[in-house]
Amino acid sequence: MASTTARLRVRQLKDLLQRSFPQAEISDLGRPTRESRVGGVLVWDGFAGRTQLQRQQMLWEALRRDLTADELLDVGFIVTVTPRESQAVWAD
Repeated sequence: MASTTARLRVRQLKDLLQRSFPQAEISDLGRPTRESRVGGVLVWDGFAGRTQLQRQQMLWEALRRDLTADELLDVGFIVTVTPRESQAVWAD
């Protein structure tokens, strides 16, 4: 039986993140499997000097502002890092 809740579109989430975090780099945004929630990586200069808790609070405030309750349930983990942190973690 198909779910009656609206599924969050990856493009919709990417557009929201781009509006809320100008000049951010958004990568690996998607669903690992068809049944999973949307997750990814948000790289933004504005996270500098903020704790992970503060970054996640900023992210979820933006999500709650623009998404419905059902769409929010479809959001998985989104990593929030600065460009410098991203280079240190994902450097070749």
